Formats: sequence, structure tokens, C-alpha cells
Amino acid sequence: MLPPTRAEDVEGLPAGIALLHHFANTEDRRGFVAHGRRLTGHDALTTPGDLERWLREHDLLMGDAPDTRAHQDHLTRAHELRTTLRAALRQDAEGADQGGDVAVGYSFHVTLAAGHGAHLTVAADPVDTALAHIVMAALTATVNGTWHRLRMCPAPDCQWVFYDNSRPGRARWCSPQLCGNRTKTQAYRRRRSG
Repeated sequence: MLPPTRAEDVEGLPAGIALLHHFANTEDRRGFVAHGRRLTGHDALTTPGDLERWLREHDLLMGDAPDTRAHQDHLTRAHELRTTLRAALRQDAEGADQGGDVAVGYSFHVTLAAGHGAHLTVAADPVDTALAHIVMAALTATVNGTWHRLRMCPAPDCQWVFYDNSRPGRARWCSPQLCGNRTKTQAYRRRRSG
């Protein structure tokens, strides 16, 4: 069985984590055969139009299209954010964090109002504001304790970001039956041939 491609297919996935899951997996690096089906990696955000469409589909961008002069800059910032997010979720074969610390540059303004709670505003154009909401989802996941369950599969030919909803919270592979077995088999073959 393949790991779920859509966040909606993951049982028990918190809302903010779903956004991070979707965004991180717009870069799909899976390149293996599973159950007779060849998976080929692809990038869902190759053009500024792809980014705008993705942000709208996830209710992060409303209204008119942003300034066309900034389209390529938006795409570059989205790729930088995604790369940083994926690096933070990377783990080695022993489960240790391999992400490192990388800063992302967003300026937030949070308004706290009686009866209305907190409201995030970003002194930027609509796309930067949308990307800032992805950053805020990561911060919220950290605060509410769900961040540590969002992981990247350590299989080099997979690197799918998944949510570990197991009770102990120690899953290593997006799919133990696929990536776990495939990686263990490859390591076994290397040991035997070496």
C-alpha cells in the first residue's frame, strides 16, 4: 500500500499539519516501483501560476492576482520555504534530526483583541502573507506538540513527508512495508556483495 498522497487521506491529521503536509509534498521525490506502479518524482510548484493555484486551493490567497512583476520572486520564496521546511523534517536512518537550523525571513504583526483572539497580518503582498501562514502553521504545530510527528521518510528514493499517528510516535518510514523493507533489502544486498 502506498503512503497517502493527499493529506485528507491521513487518519487523525490535525488541520495545521495538513497544510504543512500538503506544502512539503509539493516536491515529490518518490522514484521507485510499488505494486507494479512506477512512481516518478515531480514538483507541483514549477511556475508562478502553479503557486498561485496551490495557494488558492488551500484558501491562503483570496481576491485579485498579485502583482505580476513579483511572480518569480514569490515562486523563489515558496521554494526556499519548502526547502527549509523539508530540511527541518529530515531524519537519518537512526531517527536523529538532520535538518539543522535555518531561518526564514518573515515579519509578523499579531493583533490581540478582546473577544476576537489573535489575528496575523503580514506587512507584505498577498503571496508573502499566504506563505507566512504556512510558517505560522509550523509555529502552531510546535506549540501544540504535533510538529514532532511530522517526519520525512529516510529512504533516499522516497523522502515523502508523513504524519506519524502511531501511538508511541516513533515511526521511521512513510510505509514500513514499502520503504522500510526496500531500504533494509538494499542494505542487506550491499553487505552481502561488499
